[in-house]
Amino acid sequence: MKQERFTEQAQEAITSSQQLVMQLQQNQWDVEHILLALLKQEKGLVPDILRDLKVNPEEVRKQVESALGKMPKIAYQTQQIFATPRINELFTNADAESQRLKDEFIGTEHLLIGIASDTKGEASNILAQFGIDKEKIY
Repeated sequence: MKQERFTEQAQEAITSSQQLVMQLQQNQWDVEHILLALLKQEKGLVPDILRDLKVNPEEVRKQVESALGKMPKIAYQTQQIFATPRINELFTNADAESQRLKDEFIGTEHLLIGIASDTKGEASNILAQFGIDKEKIY
């Protein structure tokens, strides 16, 4: 998916999530990395959405960090990371949401909805633990 399709804040979260992969000495870029990057955005929409849902973004962040800590690490530092199939599904779902909502760009809110839609990973399970699903995000 073209970078120009994303808002500036979404692009920053994607870049930050890729940097997290390297910082954590991992080489598999996954949905949890993007969720953590969204939660770390100081003036981001995602923490605001969680607060509106009466959920402490810091608590969600701790859960995501814990999940990422359990992912396999690599023995040596590399600049090459590999996107998991879930990343592609996330971007496809986020794009579909932006189109459904008639938004010109894919924003962080669309990424969050896409993460909540994911049924295969820890990110959506963590959100569900806090009672967050697609409908509540809307």
